[in-house]
Amino acid sequence: MTARARADPTMKRLRTILVPLVILVAGVMIARALVLAKPEPEHHPVEIPITYVDVLEARPADHTAIVRAMGVVRPEREVVLQPEVGGRVVELSPELVPGGRLRKGEQILKVDPRDYSAAVASVQAEMSQAALAVREEATLRRVAEHEWKDSKDVAADTLEFVMREPHLEAAQARVSSVRSRIDKARRDLQRTSLKAPFDAIVLDESIDVGQMVGPQTPVARLAGTERFWVQVALPVDELGMLEIPGVNVEGNRGSAAKILYGGVGSRGGDVTQSRDGYATKLAVAVEERGRLAQLYVAVEDPLGLRLPIATRGLPLLVGRYVEVELAGRLLSGVFELPRTALRDDTMVWVVDEQQRLQRREIHVAWREQAMVYVDRGLQRGDRVVTTPLATATEGMKVSIAEPLANAVASR
Repeated sequence: MTARARADPTMKRLRTILVPLVILVAGVMIARALVLAKPEPEHHPVEIPITYVDVLEARPADHTAIVRAMGVVRPEREVVLQPEVGGRVVELSPELVPGGRLRKGEQILKVDPRDYSAAVASVQAEMSQAALAVREEATLRRVAEHEWKDSKDVAADTLEFVMREPHLEAAQARVSSVRSRIDKARRDLQRTSLKAPFDAIVLDESIDVGQMVGPQTPVARLAGTERFWVQVALPVDELGMLEIPGVNVEGNRGSAAKILYGGVGSRGGDVTQSRDGYATKLAVAVEERGRLAQLYVAVEDPLGLRLPIATRGLPLLVGRYVEVELAGRLLSGVFELPRTALRDDTMVWVVDEQQRLQRREIHVAWREQAMVYVDRGLQRGDRVVTTPLATATEGMKVSIAEPLANAVASR
């Protein structure tokens, strides 16, 4: 074999190794050249996003706490009328219908009085006989005194009988008994007319003309119109904010109250109406289901009967649910804040002079719907953040969106 023939396989192996290596080196050099040729990126300062917040300037003021609760209207006086005597009903008041109004002393119904009139006449006849018997015994006694005035041999007890003293006493006792029966017969006659015991409105009735009634027959259920009670349920820990007669104040008038209830206006739409009242009594037991205290609020003239009919509005109806606003005690020098300003119910964020957030621990003295009243932890002029902040931290830079736009004016 020649030398050239032997060299050909060697060159083939060498090319097999060198070609991929050359390609790899070339690729690396081209990649490096590309990396070195790329433009340098421009460097820009990092911008920290600005957090805008709304603030409220803290200003102390006096505030009368308002206790809000729900209640049910109850009549102060409610009675189920029953006749005191039995008989057939012969007359009924036209107002004896549900919703009818009765004045004190007005006749409601009349039971047939004829039997009772006859009873009065019969007892009066007995009275005449009894009175005659007394006169007869008195006359016989005078005759006996004349006949036996000189007798000295008769025993004392015999003389007393001879002088008809027991007979006279018996006749007088009969007169007294008949007089009592006359009084009863006359009372029964008067009771045939059933009258309203006070100014009232008829809640319901169950009687009609011609019906037989007795002392146990319910005739009607009446509610007094002079005053209603609103039975208010509220948490026990709110009682200390109120003035309650017999509990923490003298007299029979406690905290003023406003009773709110709805109606429909003359042109349609809901209209909120109100009546004034006052706290009057506190029940000694809490309500079993919710363990709420039961406070009674008195409302004078709940039906508006003392007002001109055109200005009465919708009356306060028995059994209706109403909203009650009770004026509580005066909170002096408190800061009014919206509930959105609170964080964890015990702190707020305040913006300092360097526009940074500062944490303030506060104490809430009273809460009302969307507002709270703080008595400790704030100072006059503090700028309290009212914007909800999910990631706020102590010392975080903020910007006020509308400086003091939400400031609360002093009252």
